[in-house]
Amino acid sequence: MIMYTVFENNDFSGKKLVPFSTHEGSGLSGFDRKLASACPGCEILKGLAVRGNDAQNKQDDVREAVNDWLVGLGY
Repeated sequence: MIMYTVFENNDFSGKKLVPFSTHEGSGLSGFDRKLASACPGCEILKGLAVRGNDAQNKQDDVREAVNDWLVGLGY
């Protein structure tokens, strides 16, 4: 919820925003759509949600997934 305060109190117009999170089953939970609503004038890029358990116990797999995600975004 604190991030919504950041988005509400700052102008991110013209910026590219990239949602990412760890979770235990909820994925992005629609945060990408909520972010688009909270930040009109922004470009919302494809987000990434990583299971917290995987981040802790499958670090090589997650590192590869993050790398693939960033490459897909053009980074």
